[in-house]
Amino acid sequence: MKLKKIKLKNFKMHESKEFEFNDDVNIIVGDNECGKSSLLEAIEICLNFTYRGKPLNSELTTDLFNEKCIKKYLDGDKSQNSLPEIKIEAYLEGDANLKGTNNDDKDDTEGIFIRIFFDDDLTDSYSSFIKKPDDVKTLPIEFYKTEWYSFAWNRLTFHNKKVNCLFVDPSRLHPTYGRSKYINSIINATLEKPERSILNLNFRQLKSRFDNEEKVIEINKGLDVENDITSKNLKITTDIGGKSSWESNLELTVDDVSFNQIGKGEQNQIQIKLALQNKADDVDIIMLEEPENHLSHINLVKLISYIEKKNNDKQLFLTTHSSYVLNKLSINKLCLLSSEYSRLGNIDKETIKTLKRFPGYDTLRVILAEHPILVEGPSDELILKKIYLKKHGCLPEENGIDIIVVRGIGFKSYLNVVKPLKHKIRVVKDNDGNYKKNIHDWSLNYKDCDFITYYSDKSNDSNSLEPAIINSNSDSETNLDKLAKVMLSTQTYNKYNKINGLDKKKEFFTQWYDGEDSGKKKVDSAIRIFDNNEEIKFPDYLTKAVQYE
Repeated sequence: MKLKKIKLKNFKMHESKEFEFNDDVNIIVGDNECGKSSLLEAIEICLNFTYRGKPLNSELTTDLFNEKCIKKYLDGDKSQNSLPEIKIEAYLEGDANLKGTNNDDKDDTEGIFIRIFFDDDLTDSYSSFIKKPDDVKTLPIEFYKTEWYSFAWNRLTFHNKKVNCLFVDPSRLHPTYGRSKYINSIINATLEKPERSILNLNFRQLKSRFDNEEKVIEINKGLDVENDITSKNLKITTDIGGKSSWESNLELTVDDVSFNQIGKGEQNQIQIKLALQNKADDVDIIMLEEPENHLSHINLVKLISYIEKKNNDKQLFLTTHSSYVLNKLSINKLCLLSSEYSRLGNIDKETIKTLKRFPGYDTLRVILAEHPILVEGPSDELILKKIYLKKHGCLPEENGIDIIVVRGIGFKSYLNVVKPLKHKIRVVKDNDGNYKKNIHDWSLNYKDCDFITYYSDKSNDSNSLEPAIINSNSDSETNLDKLAKVMLSTQTYNKYNKINGLDKKKEFFTQWYDGEDSGKKKVDSAIRIFDNNEEIKFPDYLTKAVQYE
């Protein structure tokens, strides 16, 4: 079963939104507070009739409603007809029994929907409630009910629902979120039905000696045979303090330490790996909330590799703030939540392959930045920051300007990422001694991309950053000396200072950056400029690159 599309009305941040998805992997990214988690919650509500792992009917609150629809109700006459409703429609593929026209699109297609709306049976009670409408200060959720139907107008229940969705969210380990029930949902997805029966039987036979039962030991041995979930001893054991069915009295332990007491990073990994294992093969959709949380880089690399290998035919949804996760799982699976919903399905294959091989590059920065600027190296980054700092008294990132060093993968990969998104971006690039070839002709590769703006010195003599700065301060020997004292080390400046004449000094100064350790020399000079308050002139193309007025 695949989720093809979901439509949201009045749900949390999403007043009226539609999201289409990939059949395999969906990597949901966006800035903070853009609605990533809300989207996963909407999927859980519609497919499972649960909210944060608990039955929806017991979790109805005004927090589920979009603020605008609540405000409209409170600012209006508060009549019964003005009460807002939530509707979530999931368009599915894989079960003809769900097919019908009971959807907002009126398409004859497979799917299910959920409504949270006013209960007509409470009309008289509501009429009494609003006799003094000015006293009503909140949405009266107590007068609401829910309905859960397929597009074929068949009522759904927990027992006859056709799609199974598992939401792995580490925050649900918190006691107030029903920790045991949440962990059991993951355990149930991991075990086969005969194994669950064996656990139940043995638990009822002898609770106090449950851990030593032969069948339980056998199951625990099979839980992580290859030790690819954790290198430690993972097993299911009894919670002796409990008092009902096996499901509410079992817990996971790792090396005999209760699961909720082990490190957050290991909790995260084990939850995700168990969910993906899914021996019972009864989960269609797996949702993961920020899998990178609490993990070192090496452990994140291992986890993402595991996800790649074990995902099989499950449809995967995950939120992330990690460029590594996005690049490694394939950047063309990106689902971007911003002012508009965008996907990167049409990005070129070479860029996808490059970023899979070099996943450490900050592609998410260029996607999410309000004002991204691409530069050649760290020296360019520091100089642009210095120019902005001098004029505005703060660093550019404080005003949403993100200067990104392209390093090994070059400008092309980054521009190919933003190209399908039509995201405004600036490129600060060296002309390398040939402005026409390396800037003008090169930019023709993106001639239809009016959202890309290029900045480079048009003089071929100013072939890179350092010569461009030197040329901008070569109107007099005094100004060049002042610049040299800032950019050069004391030892090198003493050599420079022994030279007579503007032209010869300029020649020495420029050639200094072409010799041995040129990269280190350039960065050292950029740091000196950044840390120094001496008044020097910067090339016009650099000054214009950070102007957003």
